[in-house]
Amino acid sequence: MTRAVQLAIAAVIGGAAAVERKGALQLMLSRPLALGPLLGAALGDVRGGLTIGVPLELLFLGAVNLGATLPDNETIAASCAVAAAVLAGQDTHIGVDETTATLAIALFLPTAVLGRRLERLTEGINRRLAARARATIAAQPARAIRLHLGGLLAPFLAGAAYTGIAAALAPFLAALRRGLDHHLVQGLEIGWIFFLAVCCASAVRAIRDARAPSFAAMASGAIALVTLAVKILHWRSP
Repeated sequence: MTRAVQLAIAAVIGGAAAVERKGALQLMLSRPLALGPLLGAALGDVRGGLTIGVPLELLFLGAVNLGATLPDNETIAASCAVAAAVLAGQDTHIGVDETTATLAIALFLPTAVLGRRLERLTEGINRRLAARARATIAAQPARAIRLHLGGLLAPFLAGAAYTGIAAALAPFLAALRRGLDHHLVQGLEIGWIFFLAVCCASAVRAIRDARAPSFAAMASGAIALVTLAVKILHWRSP
């Protein structure tokens, strides 16, 4: 599969996920837990997609896009990070290891906020389209249907553009990964451990219980310490 085909596939899946997130179906296929492995499989690395998708699902677990709520756009963040990490992993022949995953999430997690702002803009466009459709539905029902379907175009183009750009930046991410020395790699591996702990804490906090913050702190601390101990033992082993 050529890189141009991979970029096109990533853009199409990213756009379709953006539509599925709120505009159609809403089967939760746009959640990072589902989108990560789906996009990873399409690009040739299911495991890499899961590596990114699982922690992002935990991080955004309490942010469900239903009705009038407008949380950070977890779909765009997941599609961008997965596309860039998987393609960068292929370029480095390392795959999506902890270091590549950390770099990808650090670079593309802010797209969740940018995606939310863009979604607010597209919703404004869709409100105007809906008003035009209501005004013409009696006299021109076919045109009204086309206007409604046109409302799916804006989120598709936004998701496709974000994901396509992130995928195109994969060579930069790969070059960044190759340029790291051993100590920086170890530092990013430790950073990945603590990022996973934060994601677990975020997931626990999503539980509607007054004790959840305490449980989150204990769970994240235990996970971080145990995982870090295992990692240190692995580094010291011959």
